[in-house]
Amino acid sequence: MTPSSHAPTSAATWWRPAPRRPYASEAARLGADLDAVQACLDEFDALLARRAQRRLADARALLSELAERDGEALDPVRLEAEAERACEQEDQERLAAELHRLVTPDPTTVCQARARSDQALERCCQAAVDVLATLPRSLDEFAPEAGRRYAAERAVRDGLAKREAEATPLLEAAGWWRRRALRRELAGLYRDRQAAEQRLHLTAARLAAVRARQVQRTAWLARPDVAGVLAAGTAALRELAARAGDGGEATAELAEADRPRPAPGRAGPGSGSGAVS
Repeated sequence: MTPSSHAPTSAATWWRPAPRRPYASEAARLGADLDAVQACLDEFDALLARRAQRRLADARALLSELAERDGEALDPVRLEAEAERACEQEDQERLAAELHRLVTPDPTTVCQARARSDQALERCCQAAVDVLATLPRSLDEFAPEAGRRYAAERAVRDGLAKREAEATPLLEAAGWWRRRALRRELAGLYRDRQAAEQRLHLTAARLAAVRARQVQRTAWLARPDVAGVLAAGTAALRELAARAGDGGEATAELAEADRPRPAPGRAGPGSGSGAVS
């Protein structure tokens, strides 16, 4: 897929800012601080931005190495432009794969795609990718680790709270000769529990940030105006793949969409007790 040639501001109109603190419900459910959730969202987005910068630097280094090996002079301006173009192409391919994974077009949209020319299909693909690019990046890759860490920290906190609750009545019932040791034990348990609480709040904020981004993306993808563009783009992608000869799945879907349906009350071929297997 070729990079879009039109101004990116046209696609930006698809994304409208959500209300402030849209993650409040997730934060409340996990007992996380709202400011901490926002900080985690910023941290995740910064991490993804640093990855993009590293990819650009790697592309720049690879192109420079290839030019040097071929004995070709490559000025810095051209090198930077080619590196950016390579990264943009990679982003387009990532978005196209994400589009294929997220959206399943209905049979009507699939049939409409089959009737379009290659140029029209390319435009549908590009429009869908441009719309999808306006959505904040998915944080799904961080979800498993965030969930595991939250569960582990919660188990530690709960275990310390249970031990603290069990030691408190022992202190009240103990003789004076045991109270000093029990007080020290309770003080240590209290410090450990407080530290566990702080770690739990941090892991809860990270998990809330990941879940809130998932909810945000799901709600955006469900918008009728957005869903129609994405469905048309996915159908176009599959039709182009079928025409190129590597779209067996798309061909099967198109055949299914075009297959005539039996009239109500009429049995299809091979039905009934007399069918031969």
